[in-house]
Amino acid sequence: MTDSAIAVRIINTLESAADREAGAETALVSVSIEMLARADAGSVEVSTTRKTRTLLFIRADFRNDAGALIASANSVHKLAGAS
Repeated sequence: MTDSAIAVRIINTLESAADREAGAETALVSVSIEMLARADAGSVEVSTTRKTRTLLFIRADFRNDAGALIASANSVHKLAGAS
């Protein structure tokens, strides 16, 4: 799996998690991804780190099948209707 494929998978998971957490569609404001190693396969785990009236902060970790951390990401999402 290429670094770009891992990044796309992480971003898609972050956006889905943000929409689910907000209960509506959100807008991705920023994302920072740290690539630590390469992997052939793995899974993404997400958690909400903070939620304000207008923004949602989410963290994602991509781990290989053995559980080793391959990449981590932090994102900020704007909630629908927030100005």
